[in-house]
Amino acid sequence: MIGINSNINSLVAQQNLNSTQSALSSAITRLSSGKRINSAADDAAGQAIASRMTSQINGLNQGVSNANDGVSMTQTAASGLSQISDNLQRIRQLAVQASSGSLSSSDQASLQKEVTQRIAEVNRIASQTTYNGTNVLDGSAGTVSFQVGANVGQTIGIDLSNGVSAAQLGGGLPQKGATIGTLSGLSLTSAGAATTGTAKADITSINVLADGKGGFTFTDQNNQALSSAATTALFSGTTTGTGTALSLTAKGALVGASTTQTAAIKAASAANVQTTTTTYAAADTKLGATIDLDANGLLPDLSGAGTGAATDITGINVYADGNGGYKFKTVANGTESGSYLSTADASKLFTQTPNAGGVATLTGTALTTTTGGADQTDITAVQNDAANVATATTTSPTTKLGSVSISLKADGTVAGSADTPAYSSVNIYGDGAGGFTFKGVDANGAETDISASVTGLFDTTGGTLTGKGALADNANATGAADGIAQANAQNVPPKVSDIDLTKANGANLAIESIDNALDSVNSIQADLGAAQNRFSSIASTQTAQSTNLSSAQSQITDANFAQETANLSKAQVLQQAGISVLAQANSMPQQVLKLLG
Repeated sequence: MIGINSNINSLVAQQNLNSTQSALSSAITRLSSGKRINSAADDAAGQAIASRMTSQINGLNQGVSNANDGVSMTQTAASGLSQISDNLQRIRQLAVQASSGSLSSSDQASLQKEVTQRIAEVNRIASQTTYNGTNVLDGSAGTVSFQVGANVGQTIGIDLSNGVSAAQLGGGLPQKGATIGTLSGLSLTSAGAATTGTAKADITSINVLADGKGGFTFTDQNNQALSSAATTALFSGTTTGTGTALSLTAKGALVGASTTQTAAIKAASAANVQTTTTTYAAADTKLGATIDLDANGLLPDLSGAGTGAATDITGINVYADGNGGYKFKTVANGTESGSYLSTADASKLFTQTPNAGGVATLTGTALTTTTGGADQTDITAVQNDAANVATATTTSPTTKLGSVSISLKADGTVAGSADTPAYSSVNIYGDGAGGFTFKGVDANGAETDISASVTGLFDTTGGTLTGKGALADNANATGAADGIAQANAQNVPPKVSDIDLTKANGANLAIESIDNALDSVNSIQADLGAAQNRFSSIASTQTAQSTNLSSAQSQITDANFAQETANLSKAQVLQQAGISVLAQANSMPQQVLKLLG
């Protein structure tokens, strides 16, 4: 049908021309940008995938940059360590030279001057080696973390917490069995009581040995090991209190009938008196004294022993009455009675009289010689008041120095016993700040921190273990005035900062100290070298990952120029054809006019 109101051919030509115009515009955009996806309209899913890939690629590339920064930091630290190692090697060489017997003390002093300068240079390098403002050798940087991956948590760290100043290098534990000091005039502590022991007779000194694990063992001058119970008394608590001057003198023997155990008195010769002193405590506190009876219920070795068999009562325990006096409980075959002796019965046994000097005296059988056992040790126990002491002589070579109690035996000897200590040994550890912590080891091997119990007992500065003084100032105790004699750890290598070639054995200890310091430096260098290699590996690996991701992203986002060029040519031809056809379609209604003419 021929009409003039509707030009359908023109409308069709316009529609096709619009389509070719859109295709032409898309081809021109892709060819000009080089990307297939220029907006979400091009490929919504592809654009989302490409965006995530872009984040990963950028993160990986930045991680590579961070890893390279890590390489630079480790190289900086390693360079400083190399210089420190050179200085330590020179100090060691000087120490070897100083250990020669051909050098005089003035020669050693000259060598020490260079050592001092080398130590100063070690400290300078440690304090001034920095990377981007961070000191890498003094330990202040701690662990430096580097983000080497594209995502959270993909980090590695460099441990720079081990400083390498002269005060932080060297030192160390002595070899197992090395004598590191001799203790004498020891002021010890035991459970609830302080004791002071001075070596007598065969035991003339106590040697402190290393156990090879950071702890100590103890022997006498003949290298006979002392019991751990005797030595761990160093690390217990101290009880304080006040005492009262009083003498407690045995008046005679306790004679008991075989059935009723009625107390009776036998006179004692003044020549047969063994004196033991003890102190007071709060009421009902058991004192460190036990009076053992012989088989006849008598005080041992008193003259004029009476008759009568004591079949049950085997001893008497002494207690404080809280008023400066004593109370007594009988012991029957190892079991203590539940009640105290009456005042009347107690007064038949002992006379309590004031005594000058704040010392209470318990008098029993005299004893000037002992039988059995060659090792004799005087033990002084401070129960409560530092001014009041108790002394006794023991023949046991394994006498424990904790919570001492005194017993008068039937054979006339005096024995010392003690409560079993809580710890069988004490281990000493470094605290990471140049000091020490102490841990008690029980019979099962479990450790308990007892550092608070030994606060103030030892001075551990300068590579020494030094007693600082008595826990109880005891005027009646024999031994060192301070209570604890110094025990310098003469065989413990000092820190590099404390190296002194002029001291006795100083050169040999310096060699050992420098060897330990070099071991520490070598260990840090090894860690840094491993970290540097790891950073380099990360940089290489992530560069490859970034390349692969970029290739994958290119497949999604980049334009195919061959295809898009063809699309452009096609769109251009169609565009030109469409315009021509549209012009012809628009002119077709004019042909109708010929019918009217």
